[in-house]
Amino acid sequence: MKCRTAIAEKMGDPFVVEEVELAEPGAQEVRLKVMTCTICHSDIHGVRGEHGPYEGCATAGHEIAGIVDSVGSGVTYVKPGDRVLCGVVRAGCGVCDNCMRGRSWFCENLPSFGFRQPGPYTRANGKVPIQTNAGATGFSEYTNCHESFLCKIDDDIPFAVASAMACGFITGFGAILNRCQVKPGESVAIIGSGGVGLSAVQGARVSGACPIIAIDIVESKLELAKKCGATHTVDSKSVDAVKAVREICKYGADHTLIAVAGKGIKRQAWDMTAPWGEAVIIGHGRREEEMMDEFCAMDFLQGKRFTGSVMGAVTLRRDIAKYSEFYRRGIIDIDCMLTNRFSLDQINDAFYDAEHGALKNIVVIGGEK
Repeated sequence: MKCRTAIAEKMGDPFVVEEVELAEPGAQEVRLKVMTCTICHSDIHGVRGEHGPYEGCATAGHEIAGIVDSVGSGVTYVKPGDRVLCGVVRAGCGVCDNCMRGRSWFCENLPSFGFRQPGPYTRANGKVPIQTNAGATGFSEYTNCHESFLCKIDDDIPFAVASAMACGFITGFGAILNRCQVKPGESVAIIGSGGVGLSAVQGARVSGACPIIAIDIVESKLELAKKCGATHTVDSKSVDAVKAVREICKYGADHTLIAVAGKGIKRQAWDMTAPWGEAVIIGHGRREEEMMDEFCAMDFLQGKRFTGSVMGAVTLRRDIAKYSEFYRRGIIDIDCMLTNRFSLDQINDAFYDAEHGALKNIVVIGGEK
């Protein structure tokens, strides 16, 4: 079928929206009518080749919510008409060793998946765009994906909210609940108050953490962090963030989350973490910018831990259902992080706005209900 899709002619180029031919869904694949796709900063990095270079043209968009349009052979989880979100983390088979041990993102029975692989679209000139950052393309009227990327969403969950949950929200919120497993009364410091950082603030609040310290250089983001549950805020542009955290927490924070890029920030996070605590990397930049040569093996002798978290370590279909119920009951607020709405034809404006301060822009393609 033919549909309109945003395509970057080459690495780092702006998008051009054009009509392309979308292949029929293959075995265990699903075709989605894309309703909304929120912009993640990973989309910006991906199209620029900052998560790995690529040759030729490319598509993007991985925080997708839509409606199942058709299914290929062997699809058992969804049927046409189902409302779904489509992200990067996948649901496992449920029966392999990793799935049984709660590591479904390492499922042994899923087909291999990698970023920067040929997508399902063919342009009028015969070229096939690379699909950056995901197993589907969100900045398009329709897309194909493997059914393992999908999670059903209830009728009362808005598509835009589901889009945000597909990546950014679960990355921050899930890191607190699943990776850190924060206990009531433990202290949490979060560096970066963008969409991921604010989601982590909400996770800390839901977990009963206290104090919850949000750190950023933008006053408006720190104000929003307070609304999301931060008990303290630190403007690291005007004060020493490490000193400020240690004034709030005598020995440093039990848990420090890094939701921004930059290797110097990793050392800063380490220094504001308690000797028994852990620092968790979520945000990152180019690989060559993240080499951490300022650490020494002796930094770890007291038992302080440095770890990472990808996609909130979620079990997709279990955790999305749980977080949807939190949203439904007002326990979490995703709407406060949704910023501006753009059409598919305004995709370049949406990216510019996202790069210059917007928290979570929404590209509305099929509708928002």
